[in-house]
Amino acid sequence: MASKPAEKRVSPRIPIDAPAVVSWHNEKLVAYVELVNLAGMYVAADRLPDIGEYIDLILSLPGDPRSFRVRASVVHTDRSSDIRRSGFGARFERPPLGFLDAIRDLEKGH
Repeated sequence: MASKPAEKRVSPRIPIDAPAVVSWHNEKLVAYVELVNLAGMYVAADRLPDIGEYIDLILSLPGDPRSFRVRASVVHTDRSSDIRRSGFGARFERPPLGFLDAIRDLEKGH
């Protein structure tokens, strides 16, 4: 997710470190969703899609037994550094309502 002052975000970023299957074009890999909010997520991954690329993710959120299929568009990429693993920020594209409700439930716990 692109850096924005916290007061301008749709909702707070929540650290979750949840495994996810990520696919785009002919690529498919297991990655980790490090941060999530109602607008998008940061995904740590060894291979990165291009900015503007649409990706599909299958993931579960902590404390929720359901699996969610979510589509998102890549808005920025980061190569690894001392601070963060390589990965990308993605904005959700019409996420399922149950997924948004599950994120709201996570917010209540933080």
